[in-house]
Amino acid sequence: MMGRKHESDFMFCEICGTMLSFDSRKYVQCPLCKFKKKTTEIAGMEIKYTVSEEQIRRELGLSSIEVSGERTRSMDYNVRCPKCSNKGVYYHTQQTRSADEGQTMFYNCPNCGYNFTDNT
Repeated sequence: MMGRKHESDFMFCEICGTMLSFDSRKYVQCPLCKFKKKTTEIAGMEIKYTVSEEQIRRELGLSSIEVSGERTRSMDYNVRCPKCSNKGVYYHTQQTRSADEGQTMFYNCPNCGYNFTDNT
């Protein structure tokens, strides 16, 4: 048996690393290489992990708020940087034209630092 790095490794195949499936009450089996382990070996074990608010927002494509100095910046994970294609850029809006026209969106890529705008 290979040494385990993490407590939650018991749910993964010791041969190929694929997540094990509960095919019966007696065994869990790897769907890829067919490795089997008795369910009594993993009975009572718990998997614990922490999901951050930022991970949830990123997965759902929601904006996150980050305060930088006095300006509040938001993150939009649905916008790609035109320079490096990083998905997720900081943005803020500002009214730069007359009041009857849309706002200007100012974007900043956290990956490459590229700044770009969009007049909405």
